[in-house]
Amino acid sequence: MDSTHRRATVDPWQESLERSLARRGKSRQEGTGSDARLRRTRKSAAKRLRTRILTAKTIPAFALVMAILAGALTGGGPDASPSAARADAQRVAAAAGSAKPRARNATQAAWRKCPLAIAPTDYVNPLQSAIVNPERVDQGVDYAGVGKLVAIGSGRITRLATDGSGWPGTFIQYQLLSGADSGCYVYYAEGVVPADGLRVGDTVSPGEPIATIIPNYPTGIELGWGGATGTKTYAKVAGQWSASDDQDNVASAPGRSFSALIAALGGPPGKLEG
Repeated sequence: MDSTHRRATVDPWQESLERSLARRGKSRQEGTGSDARLRRTRKSAAKRLRTRILTAKTIPAFALVMAILAGALTGGGPDASPSAARADAQRVAAAAGSAKPRARNATQAAWRKCPLAIAPTDYVNPLQSAIVNPERVDQGVDYAGVGKLVAIGSGRITRLATDGSGWPGTFIQYQLLSGADSGCYVYYAEGVVPADGLRVGDTVSPGEPIATIIPNYPTGIELGWGGATGTKTYAKVAGQWSASDDQDNVASAPGRSFSALIAALGGPPGKLEG
């Protein structure tokens, strides 16, 4: 068979590995007198290489190739055990698999920065223009009463849903733009009516009316830390609230935090019923 025809039919993976192993194992090849054994070893190594690449769907292909090739070359040449290459590949897989958990942990860490629930100086009691009776602490804080709900601090309206909100009533959310909790979101939900002319994107000032409480509304009203996304609460997005928590009257950590904030501002805190 001429050399031109041979190059056209040789498996490119095998040819590449042969060149690498030939350079590394040249001294081993001299004087062995076992060319057939060497060819079988190289073919076996090339086959393992192709198989691992085709089955490695969750690992970056280039990183896996480099890990396997490095194990083959540093583990003693063509006569080496594949254990070193397998160990290198596993290390690459572990590194790739750990990326997503780190991203999730980073997201959770960002959520934990908010709310701060410290003694505020730039905020006002959101219930200062209302007469309310405190009820349970859950995702946020429940109340029943009459009057108006005002902005805690300077903020921007980010969500306003009067139907299809997933809540038994309205959902209003704004982002605080100043003070210790700047960047955090606050929601007023259920038995409330948005202030006249209120729109998403509007800016509000501390003490500015945002909503009116509907008297005797079946579920009352709920105030708390918002989750920024859609009509979800902070507790829900941060994985600190579930349907069973609702049934068991569990007071979430964000709910307790918002209750403490209202108390610090001079309003009535919610009740811990669970």
